[in-house]
Amino acid sequence: MIQFNKPLVTGKEINYLKDLIHKGRFCGDNYYTKLTSQKLIEITGAKQVFLTTSCTHALEMAALLLDLKSGDEVILPSFTFVSTANAFLLRGVKLVFVDIDKNTMNINSASIRNAVTEKTKAIVVVHYGGVACDMEEIMNVARQYSIPVIEDAAQGLMGFWKNKMLGTI
Repeated sequence: MIQFNKPLVTGKEINYLKDLIHKGRFCGDNYYTKLTSQKLIEITGAKQVFLTTSCTHALEMAALLLDLKSGDEVILPSFTFVSTANAFLLRGVKLVFVDIDKNTMNINSASIRNAVTEKTKAIVVVHYGGVACDMEEIMNVARQYSIPVIEDAAQGLMGFWKNKMLGTI
């Protein structure tokens, strides 16, 4: 049994931790952060990678970077983790929940089009359980209305949609 919140040590982790302590850079922008970022760039083909302490914080940063304000609307799936919604609710926006596809449990791309208003400032998709959303239709809607798309790929790392890694579309 793997215990919750007990670190799984399988190799050289203890040596890496000792190295960090010895160098005095245990957190933040250190050697291992840069190594991990570079590896993710290689794996995903992304132009740049920013590591955060959690996917929740990444979503909160996206909401901040989009400068979302009270009165703005964000479209997201009705079936999602609470952090996905809270990241945007914290900015005071109106959450517009839309239907999901019963076969994939992901956001229903047709329901997005019907939910767009002049107040819509972002579309948030969640690649649930490593299954990709219908990004073709979602991106078509986003381009048509000039709305940014935020991919919550917390459960989609190493997953693909048409030869593109989830989280990089």
